[in-house]
Amino acid sequence: MNLEEYAAHDATGLAELVRKKEVTAKELAKLAVEGIDKVNPRINGIIEVWEDQVEGLNAESLGDGPFHGVPFLLKDLGPKVKGRQQDGGSRLTEGYVADYSHFFTEKMLNAGLNILGRTTCPEFGITGTTESILTGATRNPWNLDYSAGGSSGGSAAAVAAGIVPMAHSNDGGGSTRLPAAMCGNVGLKHSRGRISYAPEGCDLSLTLFSEGVNSHTVRDVAGFLDAVHGPAPGEPIMFCQPERPFAEEVEREPGQLRIAVCNSNWGHFVMESHITDEMNRIARICEDAGHIVEEAVPDLDFVKYAETFRNIWCIDVSVMLEMEAASMQRRISADTLEPVTLKMYQEGISASAAERILVSSEQHILTRALGNFFETYDLLLTPILARTTPLIGSLFNLMHEDQSLDEWFDNALSLIPYTALNNLTGTPAISLPMGADRNGLPLGAHFMAPIGNEARLLNIAGQLEKAAPWVTKRPDTFVV
Repeated sequence: MNLEEYAAHDATGLAELVRKKEVTAKELAKLAVEGIDKVNPRINGIIEVWEDQVEGLNAESLGDGPFHGVPFLLKDLGPKVKGRQQDGGSRLTEGYVADYSHFFTEKMLNAGLNILGRTTCPEFGITGTTESILTGATRNPWNLDYSAGGSSGGSAAAVAAGIVPMAHSNDGGGSTRLPAAMCGNVGLKHSRGRISYAPEGCDLSLTLFSEGVNSHTVRDVAGFLDAVHGPAPGEPIMFCQPERPFAEEVEREPGQLRIAVCNSNWGHFVMESHITDEMNRIARICEDAGHIVEEAVPDLDFVKYAETFRNIWCIDVSVMLEMEAASMQRRISADTLEPVTLKMYQEGISASAAERILVSSEQHILTRALGNFFETYDLLLTPILARTTPLIGSLFNLMHEDQSLDEWFDNALSLIPYTALNNLTGTPAISLPMGADRNGLPLGAHFMAPIGNEARLLNIAGQLEKAAPWVTKRPDTFVV
């Protein structure tokens, strides 16, 4: 197998070739490294390759699950692998080596994935562009002057450039879906509680966050979710179980759905006109597929929505930074944190207990308002971005010392006002690479569903993947 053949397959397809003994896991790992050597100097998405998972790979050590032997990259944030370094994109935690593996990591390993390295992220995944003092800027394979998105930008760029067919991502405000949209991948944010955060986290303490992947195909995303969902032993929170495997949902017809589309403003957040045009075009594809499409948005207090996300984000960031600083025995300062991160910490750490309780209350008000909206509509379609993909060095990163926190949040939420709603409410959402912005960069079609309804998202994603195929599209920077 050569790079051209390798890059033509998704993860599901490569796993099938391994099962048929048409290629070995070690051969695939070496091809992935060949791709890294070829394009990573341009995109800067991979921090480290674990040679013992390449030249030194013992294929018998890999799990015998559905992705046995498939090369995979892990974002440098979140799930830990025992004995491996994880810097979190920050000088505060640079050099940390995990002494245990997460439950989710074990699930990925049991699925047979060959985790052979780690990908870039911004400092602690705090922003939607992957640029940091520690690792530099990760560039978009479609145009190297532009951001690959974040916070899972390294993984998204690696998939888009053909290095691996699927790579780990996680999502606290859009960090799986945003880079998927910018890089032309598929990215799913699951319902709160679908994937375990064990051993230290749970759905009550990590209300915003979800784990996932970027991939070229819907079936990869569905198969990954099949492999990793479910509670760890002893978890006290129950969640609805899927009616059938998620992979089967990709091939099931969704029936006629009532889809609300946001093709103008999202409250006070303004959508650029060329993105409105793309939303209208994608809405027509949905209509041609037999769905009822109407212009509508949830009845939300959008000012309160923005305030609530900001408040909970800063509080969560401050708590996390306190824990990380204590673990590393380092001081929180301008020498260990980027300027905007430090401002978030200072705001969050000053919040009172009453303010923290109030944030949770506001979060539940938003959750119920969106739930009421889904009593009328089956899905909500928005773009991922309200504006064009930002250039490297934009005010969206965390390194501009003269930028106030108000300015940073205003800029961030005016660029991506939609995705955080799903993190606040726990609802699932998927980004599909169906559009393009005025600069020719990918633009994600963003479908939201009621809590627990990943199946509905995978139904329509599979349908639209056939109606408007994207898998053969390749960026300028690619492994072949």
